[in-house]
Amino acid sequence: MKQPVEVLLEFWGYEQFRPKQAEIIDSVIRGNDTLALLPTGGGKSLCFQVPAMMQEGICLVISPLIALMKDQVDALNKINIKALCITSEYTHKEIDAMFDRCVYDKEIKFLYLSPERLETDLARTRIALMNVNLIAVDEAHCISEWGYDFRPSYLNIADIRPLHKKAPIVALTASATPPVVKDIQQKLQFKKTNVIAKSFARENLAYFVNWDEQKIDKAERIAKKLKGSGIIYARSRMGTERIARAIKERGLSVDFYHAGLEAQARSEKQNSWFLGKTQIIVATNAFGMGIDKANVRFVLHFDIPDTLENYYQECGRAGRDGKKAFSVALITSKDVEHFERKVKQAFPKKEDIKRVYNALGSYLKLATGAGKGESFSINLDDFANAYSFDARMIRHCIKFLEKEGYISFNEQPNRHSTVQVICDHEAFYQVKVRSEQMAPIINNLLRSYARIFDEAVRISEWTIAKRIRWPKDKVVKALHYLDQKELIEYIPTTNLPTITFIEERITSKNVRISAEHYSLRKHVIIDKAEAMMHYVQSANKCRGRMLLEYFGDDNAGDCGICDYCIERKK
Repeated sequence: MKQPVEVLLEFWGYEQFRPKQAEIIDSVIRGNDTLALLPTGGGKSLCFQVPAMMQEGICLVISPLIALMKDQVDALNKINIKALCITSEYTHKEIDAMFDRCVYDKEIKFLYLSPERLETDLARTRIALMNVNLIAVDEAHCISEWGYDFRPSYLNIADIRPLHKKAPIVALTASATPPVVKDIQQKLQFKKTNVIAKSFARENLAYFVNWDEQKIDKAERIAKKLKGSGIIYARSRMGTERIARAIKERGLSVDFYHAGLEAQARSEKQNSWFLGKTQIIVATNAFGMGIDKANVRFVLHFDIPDTLENYYQECGRAGRDGKKAFSVALITSKDVEHFERKVKQAFPKKEDIKRVYNALGSYLKLATGAGKGESFSINLDDFANAYSFDARMIRHCIKFLEKEGYISFNEQPNRHSTVQVICDHEAFYQVKVRSEQMAPIINNLLRSYARIFDEAVRISEWTIAKRIRWPKDKVVKALHYLDQKELIEYIPTTNLPTITFIEERITSKNVRISAEHYSLRKHVIIDKAEAMMHYVQSANKCRGRMLLEYFGDDNAGDCGICDYCIERKK
């Protein structure tokens, strides 16, 4: 067997590991269940990828983020490591074939799945037939009800352990408090306690809280002084666009990013910032997961984050090259009022949760007793207007319905457009002959997608437009025309969230909201909100020290470089 550092050099080109990586990998190779706590940018993925490459068999990777799974699979395939990612964008036939490949193709080393996919009978049946050498659980804090991002589907991950009793589990997260650390190991049925953690301290990252009404002025001064790349986090999609416009007027290179943009636009904006063509990206928290840009000099928050976990992860995207970097929270009294109001809204009345559930069924035209396993795209703003609901209240109700196991909610589905020809070959060919206008797009569909008559195939309107030299909106218009004529079935890509009914729709009076769950979530969210408010409002304690103590380091000293420490030195 090759040594871990030899595998690291052969595939990734690095000559040595980052702190704690080698220790985690050694623990996994020896067959130990391992919880790895590494801060954002600490190289968590290598902690399961290296040991998986050292052994025969396939590594199952369970992750809640589709975009992050895709990025990791692309990165592995680029270095000639075969990896697959099964998501909802594939047809049942494609998913079936991919599972088959993982059973019979010994060269496939990684299979990425969401925790929801892991619950399906098809996944369980095929996983039982695979030669699984390791189970990796990314974003492992999602398994704990004491965490900030609890996902009910994570609770069932341990159910696959009996299928492969010899395969160890490695759980990975960047931020977990002591109760969450304990809970992760219990819920994943660790054979014995085993936590390997790197200190949460970031010696080169200076934390500041700035109470200033003139946020744009402050952002401009910081960006011009520090010059390097920066991220500004804002609460809303409209906020990102408004802030970007205001900063652009100051002569700075800036763009905005949020989940409401088309995938192509998001990719272009992200790449432009990553390559240094754009200095500042103004984004919602949809931006940043899995992005490893070394030379980010500053991260600014224009709104108060929900939790210190989120704040720590977002700040941690600065200074990964080890050079001095700054995290500045720009706060006003109005932000505090909004934050406190948002916390109160996080607990809708049980009657409201039932009303939202009933309205969802009506809005999606789903009969009582139907819908189990079905997924629906939903425009939440349109839904809110149709039933006179507050949009924020709807999201919180959906979260409780998800926690009770009635539905599953995916805010960023990243679904590809699909096309299938539903008329016979002759009829489709005749349209091409009769219509000079339609001929280019029909020719392209026939040449590029061999199985278009047999099944729905994934397409890219951008790619088709480039090939036939049409504007993209003309391609979309033509596809809709062919769909209306019932020649093809065209399902366009969507950035809308999807709701999947885990169980068939029931009457609202039969919807049960567990008092225990409701009380626990209220307790957790209020505790985390209070910790966040204490951090931003405190003026008599080191910022770095507060963060370290929150994550369980009671022996932390002052950082010496935050706003409190600098003021004390003066």
